[in-house]
Amino acid sequence: MIREIHQIINKTFLLSAMLLMTSCGGTKEVVMVAPPIEEEMLDTLVVTAPPITKEEQEDPIAQVLPPYNPSATRYMDLLHTTLDLRFDWNNQWVIGTANIEMTPVFYPQSSVELDAKGFDINRISKGAKELKYAYDGIKLMIFLDRTYTRGEKVNLIIDYIAKPNEGPEGGSAAITSDKGLFFINPLGEDPNKPMQIWTQGETENNSRWYPTFDKPNERMSQQISMTVDDKYSTLSNGELISSIRNADGTRTDTWKQDKPHAPYLTMVAVGEYAVVKEEVEGLEYLYYVEEPYRPYAKTIFNHTPEMIDFFSKKLAYEYPWDKYAQVIARDYVSGAMENTGAVVFGEFVQKTGRELIDNDNDYIVAHELFHHWFGDLVTCESWANLTLQEGFANYSEYLWFEYKYGRDRADKHRMSEMQGYLMSAQNQGTHPLIWYDHPNKELMFDAHSYNKGGLVLHMLRNLVGDDAFWASLNKYLRDNEFTAVEVDELRMAFEDVTGMDLQWFFDQWYLSAGHPILEIKYEYIAEERKQLIHVDQVQNDEDHLPVYRLETEIALYDKKGNATFYPATMDTRNTTFEIENIDQPSVVVYDGHNDLLAVVNQARSTEENLALLKYSDNYIDKLKAANALKRSPLFETVLENMLNEPHEDFRELAVEYINLRKQPDQKERVESILDSDPHSSVRNAALNSLLKTDYASVKPKLVNILTGNDAYSLAATALKAMKRNNDPDLMNYVGDYEKVNYPAIVSIVADIYSSSGNGKYLGFFEDRLESVSLFAMFNFYNKYFDLLKLQSEERQIEAAMKLKEIALSGGNMFRKFVATSTINKLEDRYSSPGQEVMKIKLRKILDEIINQETDEQLQSRYRSF
Repeated sequence: MIREIHQIINKTFLLSAMLLMTSCGGTKEVVMVAPPIEEEMLDTLVVTAPPITKEEQEDPIAQVLPPYNPSATRYMDLLHTTLDLRFDWNNQWVIGTANIEMTPVFYPQSSVELDAKGFDINRISKGAKELKYAYDGIKLMIFLDRTYTRGEKVNLIIDYIAKPNEGPEGGSAAITSDKGLFFINPLGEDPNKPMQIWTQGETENNSRWYPTFDKPNERMSQQISMTVDDKYSTLSNGELISSIRNADGTRTDTWKQDKPHAPYLTMVAVGEYAVVKEEVEGLEYLYYVEEPYRPYAKTIFNHTPEMIDFFSKKLAYEYPWDKYAQVIARDYVSGAMENTGAVVFGEFVQKTGRELIDNDNDYIVAHELFHHWFGDLVTCESWANLTLQEGFANYSEYLWFEYKYGRDRADKHRMSEMQGYLMSAQNQGTHPLIWYDHPNKELMFDAHSYNKGGLVLHMLRNLVGDDAFWASLNKYLRDNEFTAVEVDELRMAFEDVTGMDLQWFFDQWYLSAGHPILEIKYEYIAEERKQLIHVDQVQNDEDHLPVYRLETEIALYDKKGNATFYPATMDTRNTTFEIENIDQPSVVVYDGHNDLLAVVNQARSTEENLALLKYSDNYIDKLKAANALKRSPLFETVLENMLNEPHEDFRELAVEYINLRKQPDQKERVESILDSDPHSSVRNAALNSLLKTDYASVKPKLVNILTGNDAYSLAATALKAMKRNNDPDLMNYVGDYEKVNYPAIVSIVADIYSSSGNGKYLGFFEDRLESVSLFAMFNFYNKYFDLLKLQSEERQIEAAMKLKEIALSGGNMFRKFVATSTINKLEDRYSSPGQEVMKIKLRKILDEIINQETDEQLQSRYRSF
């Protein structure tokens, strides 16, 4: 437009003149002649705003900007951190010296502010010169000897003692403690637990044990030396560059990582470990497990080298770090953590060969490994962008299952992820994936960042196609390696590769809350040979967008089972798709590949479900159809096919359908399935089917299972059957399973011992109160209480003191709660006259716990005690 062009010309002329005046070295007068300016009358522009309503005037929220959580402002660029660490096990202190190299990001700086929570600062210096500082117990402000400009390096030496066990403790559902560094069994008082030290830095908790800029948009290289008793193994990021035995019986190990990563990814681990090593194609793999698990170490972390090869090739980006180590941590406060090249796992992944039967750790190993590209190599610049890490890691589980085991297992996993997200959305509400206005960064670790993030990536992959998906990820990694990112950089990588405008997709799925809820009806008009698919979006617009743009393919299965797919785009709230000139299909599926993240409500006839089960190769469609049909006589017509399905879930459903009381002629077949099916869940279904007939005839099979090496799921079923039938031989076998950690085994053994009423079995419970998995914990403590309440008052007080130790430990908040709750249940039993002394004793123990607890969530729960 002419008006815009004239404005640009005049601005350019004035800018040029100003540059001439300021750049000339002499005093010669500069005469400027302005070009003629064309004048023209413009339409009057009137800007108006709607009047503020009375409700808005009275609503304080309407008068302020919405909350926003930005990425951290960086004044100094952290370059390298060197740590020299010793550990005081008695006091649970870290005695450290940190040498931190940094430079101003852009503006000159005369001071430095570091995160350092709960330290004793002994001395801060630059070279030989001691520096002044101010410290409030959380932030450490260091006053430099002069002002430094961009490019000038500053080296600070900080001599400190970190006391992570003495400061206030918080946590979240995902990471239950924020202490940063943990001493496990520090005095060696528990013979059933190893002495360990390990760290958990995410979100911003590594500053509980070393001073740093504890933000995800910072990066540094590092070198860490740890001096420990010679009996201990150590682990940290990078390569072990030296290991020196000292004259005092200690050893100093030094680990160095030259490539930069975010401070929260720094880790150390110390303990008596069996360290199993292997080298594959020049990369070192380390597996740290407790000594009894040494024979199973590689199987616990099964397929790790193959996973690295798979992901490296798909991403066209080689694994970028020095080594790959995986270590087990007792009493870990999360599931696992992707510390660069040194991943920490909770003890629940530590399993024997028998526990690993049909119960592998592939999903979590793949998840943490994929983070080494998405999270470690490319890091979210703020926690609001967390799904750029966790969404990718979650989707890696699907990608690995699809590659290694086939689409059925991948789709089963995806269905589980979908259910987890939808349940969270229903119970806790929805929010955008990129959640800039989150009330607390710890709340980012939810089924949105994880589950929904992976589900959205699956839709993006299907939208652009496989080749474009992987090419876009390669560009994203190459363009942003060793930097911090936000969601727009992911979008731009996909747009640059595909040529597509994907703003709509990212606005809809990443920057908006919710998901579509669809009501679908199928209608065939015979006289017109036309199939109609009516799709209505019925989601409310408070928790979801009113309209979603949906890209999918409609599947039509003809009477012979042949499938034809028709592309379908929906961008209105109500749409009817028409497919013309076709014979009536046997079944129609709107989302033909089950790729959409949506709640889908649709009714199907028995015949349509039967057609899906017979003709579809989609796991999710088939499973829904099978579950809908399993109470129908028509299920019999597909029973044979079901028993021969490659995925175990269908064979299991088929076995469960067989009723041996009505079909005794099938008993031999079910026995054959018990003996030979390749999957334990199917064999377990066969065992349960046989147990509904004659117990005596099945007992020899139970004995074979209990004395053999079959999966623990079958052993648990065998023990339950013997208990249910009051088998006098039960106690001859249960003792062999006392030390097994498989949750179903722990549960049935606890049930058996609790039901006995015999106090000699209290030791079984008390040996496991601190180690029983969270999955089995609540039932386990209930069974312990059922047995404990039958014992003497003296023994109950002794038990209450053990529970008090757990409640006051720095361990898992759920375990602390259930320990305290068990004492509370004991106290509640003493409410009758003459029981006052016992009630007072238990109340005193309870009050000590309640008065010493600092966690707000637990304090709130304890108010009802």
